Amino acid sequence: MLSAKAAAVALAVIVLMGGGSYSGYRLWRHFLAAAPHSPPSAAVVYQAPPQPEEPSASPTPTSAPTPLPASVFIKVPYTPQSPFNQWGAGNVHEEYCEAAALLMVGDFFKGDSRAQSPKAEADGAMAQIVGVERRMFPGVLDLPVSSIGSVGTQMYGLNPMVMPADLDAIERNLASGRPVIIPVMTHGLNGQKISPHYGTLNVYHVIVLIGYDNAKGLLYTNDAGFVEGQSYAYTWNTLSTAIDAQARKFQQGRVMLVFQPR
Repeated sequence: MLSAKAAAVALAVIVLMGGGSYSGYRLWRHFLAAAPHSPPSAAVVYQAPPQPEEPSASPTPTSAPTPLPASVFIKVPYTPQSPFNQWGAGNVHEEYCEAAALLMVGDFFKGDSRAQSPKAEADGAMAQIVGVERRMFPGVLDLPVSSIGSVGTQMYGLNPMVMPADLDAIERNLASGRPVIIPVMTHGLNGQKISPHYGTLNVYHVIVLIGYDNAKGLLYTNDAGFVEGQSYAYTWNTLSTAIDAQARKFQQGRVMLVFQPR
C-alpha cells in the first residue's frame, strides 16, 4: 500500500501527466481505490440459487400480490470487469462489463458461494466469455441484454427472460432469489455521473442488481465498472434515469434481464 506521502507524489505526477483526461482519471482511481463494501444486513438473504420457476414481470392478475420482504440480499460472487484495475483507451477490459455481469450471475447459479472471484480466475473466465460474445455477435461491443441472455444460455445453460424494467418487477425477482441485470448509461438524463467512481465519458454499461432495502430506499448492486463496486448502493431514481438514458441511445428500451436455471 502506498504511504500518504507516496500517494500524494503519485497524484501530483498524475495531474501533471494526465490532467483531466480519461486515463488520468483512471490512474487517480487506482491510487485512491477503497475497500469493497460489506454485505448489508437484510430480512431475507439468499446464499444459493432458487428452485426453477418462471420469473415474473408482474404479480398474477387473478390473485393479490404477495407482500415482499422489507429487504433482500443475494450473495453473488463479485468481480470488477478489470480485476487488476487496468484501464484506458484500447484496453480490452473497457468492453468487459457484459462478461463480468454474466460471470457473476453464472457463478451464482453454479452454486459459487465465494464473496469474490479470484482476480486471475475472473480475468480468464471473462476473456472466454468475450470470445463467445464476439463469435456470436461479431462487431457488436455494446451488447443488448437479449444478446447477453443468449450468451448465458450458450455458456451456462440458463434460460433468459427479458422484461420491462420497473421497480416492482425488480424487487419481486430479487425477493425470489434471482439477480437482475439492467442496461444503463454511466451518466443519467441530467448529464450527471451515476457514481463518482465513473469518468467524464458517458458510456453504455450493465449492472447486476443483488438486493434492496425499502426502509433505506436503496438497491444493492455488484457494479463491475469500478473495483469498489461490490454491494454498491444506488437509489432507484438514479438507476431509473440511467436506464432511460440508454433507452434514448439503444433500441432495446427500458428492459432488464433475469436468468433461470433449466
